[in-house]
Amino acid sequence: MVRRTLLGVVLVLVTGGLLVWAFEATGGQSTTDKELFSEADRFVEILRLVQKQYVREVETKELFRDAVDGMLRGLDPFSNYIPEDEMAEFNKSTRGKFGGIGIQIGMRRGLLTVISPLEDTPAYRAGVLAGDMIIEIDGKSTDGIRIDEAVKVLTGEPGTKVTIKVRHMTGGLEEITIMRAIIEVHTVKGARRDENHEWVYMLDDEKKIGYVRLTSFVENSVPDVRKALDALEKDKMKALILDLRFDPGGILKGAVEMADLFLSEGVIVKTKGRTTPYWEATATKAGTLPYFPMVVLINQFSASASEIVSGALQDHHRAIIIGERTFGKGSVQNVIPLRGEESALKLTTSKYYLPSGRNIHRGEDMTEDDEWGVVPDIVVPMTPEEYVGIIRARQEADVIHDNGNKEPEGEPSKTDEPKKDKPGAEKPKSESKPPESEKKGDESVPPDGTPGAAPEAEPDTPVVDRQLQRALDVLRSMDVIEKYLKKAA
Repeated sequence: MVRRTLLGVVLVLVTGGLLVWAFEATGGQSTTDKELFSEADRFVEILRLVQKQYVREVETKELFRDAVDGMLRGLDPFSNYIPEDEMAEFNKSTRGKFGGIGIQIGMRRGLLTVISPLEDTPAYRAGVLAGDMIIEIDGKSTDGIRIDEAVKVLTGEPGTKVTIKVRHMTGGLEEITIMRAIIEVHTVKGARRDENHEWVYMLDDEKKIGYVRLTSFVENSVPDVRKALDALEKDKMKALILDLRFDPGGILKGAVEMADLFLSEGVIVKTKGRTTPYWEATATKAGTLPYFPMVVLINQFSASASEIVSGALQDHHRAIIIGERTFGKGSVQNVIPLRGEESALKLTTSKYYLPSGRNIHRGEDMTEDDEWGVVPDIVVPMTPEEYVGIIRARQEADVIHDNGNKEPEGEPSKTDEPKKDKPGAEKPKSESKPPESEKKGDESVPPDGTPGAAPEAEPDTPVVDRQLQRALDVLRSMDVIEKYLKKAA
């Protein structure tokens, strides 16, 4: 699946799910100056040879830029140079409103992958799914593309179109043409809509179990969640499910404030780097909600801010975590101005750690046995077909069909599609049995990164959300367990 003043992988909404802060460049000379100057001499020698003997004439500025790009490419997917001619667009994108298609992307096994489409955006309405591998953009292969390069191509003027070819988790290829628009995200969702198209946050009226789904962390997310929780409290909520599945993250401030709603004290998140100062965020007692039983749902597409919130609540034993292991996005990029802020360097300088000291970020060389991400207390694996079914049902529930507004030109209309049973999309049937074949997270994708040729989910197949069902079962059992413990005492 988080960012601060500057969102590192900007809103197509593209992040890479990372938190970004802006810092000024710091002084101080390296202890390896001698080695540095020696290699610099070698670089200048190569540069002169290229200028003198290469088959065609090349601009010096272009050679330097390519050299810097190559150096940073070898570090990680999120460190990059922002040249003068791209600074204006970069600054505009970090303010959170600009032309894009509405997806968050990252690199998985070297492939450009959709962490999640942002709901109510052009990409979401066009059918882009979490886990989709983007193999082409406007007919050009994404092989070897950097995240910042993909951002540049995918963003653009509202009203213009971009065509992407994706490989779904189920193996199918699809070419999707999307019209760019100004991205404004409404991130707080409920279990279903009522007859007035308002979200209903009470999932179980009898047991008074509330349900709040957060699609990403933006400036208004925490106030909107607080409004939903205030409404649930008035309706005498006894327990809560916070759904962070497919939530790719957002701003750091939102993650800290979200965790602070449920925690009255203790560390929420901290950062450690080789040269950057140690930093930590702590919970405060003011504004903390009353205690109630709580479950947080996560999956392999929960990244960044989602991992900070779920991990902090897990470490403080405030919530039971159910689902699948998270994405593993926990590195921090500092944006360092260069040449009087005409250009900048976005450089990974530290990592985020949970209160217990657990590492969030998954390095390129890490395996399933290493420490990264957030591992649920109760693991409930889901197949790609099940996830596709849940996403499709959410898309259908989220689109208001009779609001009197014309669909934007160039985007597929949902009005002619048969309507699904919206409550069924989020309220699973308790009598349903899990499928015989259960694949956990990345195990559905072979090591070479090519998804298996699993069939597409049947559109008429009832959607059964087994992770949500498990959360309901756990919370419904709380009363029984409490009565049992009191009698046993």
